[in-house]
Amino acid sequence: MKNLLNKNKKICLVPEDIKGALSTEIQKITTKSIDLKLSDKDIKYYKQGDTVELFTVVEDGMLYFKPIVKEVDKTEKTIKLEYTKEQYELLQRREYTRVDFSKEFTLKDKENSYICECIDICAGGMKFATEAELSCAKDYIIEFTLESTIPIQCFFQPIRVDNGKNSKTKAKNKKNIVSGRFIALKNIDKIAIVQFCFKKQMENTNK
Repeated sequence: MKNLLNKNKKICLVPEDIKGALSTEIQKITTKSIDLKLSDKDIKYYKQGDTVELFTVVEDGMLYFKPIVKEVDKTEKTIKLEYTKEQYELLQRREYTRVDFSKEFTLKDKENSYICECIDICAGGMKFATEAELSCAKDYIIEFTLESTIPIQCFFQPIRVDNGKNSKTKAKNKKNIVSGRFIALKNIDKIAIVQFCFKKQMENTNK
């Protein structure tokens, strides 16, 4: 895992009780385990044998997998996470999970507000259709929800805008297809998107 995870790499960790979600750094890593140092208030959420969710940002996307808590040392305030050979091999593929997501949301600039329709989403950004003429040189405020009614709000930076790609109707009804990335996304919102994407991916795989 030398290309993806290493000592001092910042990761997000989510226990079975999501209230204990936290951001920390790797203290030690081998080909089958990771050691982390936690505070007194956080370590209580982690028990030996529990499955936790771990994710972090890597060069080509979001790295995500589910290790098991092997050891909990409350004196040293450390935990050891263990994973299998299969999980290790999955990490090396650096897959960036993107899922279909059809839902309307709001996008704003300084002067206007637009209703857009999401096409797909991942932890780093989304693709959507809109009648708005967006610029790749500007950032926009977006607000959307996943499965819950709790809104996620952040900035959005367009990376690619394809004019009128999805329309077979009259020119005035043509929409632009916009792909871009999230900016200033809160950690808790990033956790929510990652969990949503992997849940949908598993549902699609098991159909």
